[in-house]
Amino acid sequence: MKNQTNKKLTIIFSSFLAVAFLAFGFVRAAEAHEGDDANCETKECRATLTAAKRATAKYHNFQTALDEGFVRLSPCVSVPGLGAMGFHYGNFGRIMNPNVDAAQPEVLLYIPGEDGEMRLVGLEYVVPAPLVSSAPTLFGQTYHFSPERNSYELHVWAWRNNPSGIFAPFNSKLECPAPTN
Repeated sequence: MKNQTNKKLTIIFSSFLAVAFLAFGFVRAAEAHEGDDANCETKECRATLTAAKRATAKYHNFQTALDEGFVRLSPCVSVPGLGAMGFHYGNFGRIMNPNVDAAQPEVLLYIPGEDGEMRLVGLEYVVPAPLVSSAPTLFGQTYHFSPERNSYELHVWAWRNNPSGIFAPFNSKLECPAPTN
């Protein structure tokens, strides 16, 4: 009974977040952070990034992410001229935990490869605003506030180079696959 209730809550929350991701502010968020070209240049940032990559390398196996409770939150997100974020896969246990931990991203970003297999390209750290008193920081970066989702968010392109910067919301090197009929 508990598993069914958890599954229903996960489906409902996933649907809500997917709609929120689509309906609100991706373009406005991208415009607000268009000049976000920060890179991970300090010793502390590089050490934290190394720890994050070490902890998330296992998610290159897409099934591992699914087995650990990550569920799809959005279709492939992209904006012409900015690039793509990819498919967002979130873990609600992590999202609802206000603790910030580079080794425990709340959202994983995937893009399908030419073979159709999902490829891990980035990480997103998300903290619902009601759970904290101020914007969290990680990698020496302050999370961006999303009023549309009432959350603090930080993208990290840990697994795919991003010409716009490791912390930019969109990666101009990525594009979503064409819809199939």
